[in-house]
Amino acid sequence: NMRIPEHKLNEIRKGDGKKAVELFFNSIFSSIDDVPPENNMAYQIPDEPNKYNNAMLNTYLLSILSKHLDDKEYDVLRMSYGLDCVKHSATEIANKIGINGTSSYVRVSQLKKQAIDKLIANVDPSQVIDFL
Repeated sequence: NMRIPEHKLNEIRKGDGKKAVELFFNSIFSSIDDVPPENNMAYQIPDEPNKYNNAMLNTYLLSILSKHLDDKEYDVLRMSYGLDCVKHSATEIANKIGINGTSSYVRVSQLKKQAIDKLIANVDPSQVIDFL
């Protein structure tokens, strides 16, 4: 979960909707992979888990993913981030979705990036602005 100052939220709401969508999906998916948890400040902010309904948020995310992504992209994001299952490594995901080869994990990473970019390009800002 990511906390954004109120003045930045107002700036996002008034500005370009694509930026809000990009911020939403990058904060959920991309930023998790960028920095190891021990160095990522987001992991050091105390959170009150009873404020969030993770099951409902996961269901909502899965519905957005299924609407905008093909089956492989959907499965890669779902399994990478454990949206309705345990998290899987890139190699495990490659085996489950039938990607073979010595660098299959690289293809999984490419599919993950492709899926996030597709979501940013196609999701309407009104679908995510309330979560920011």
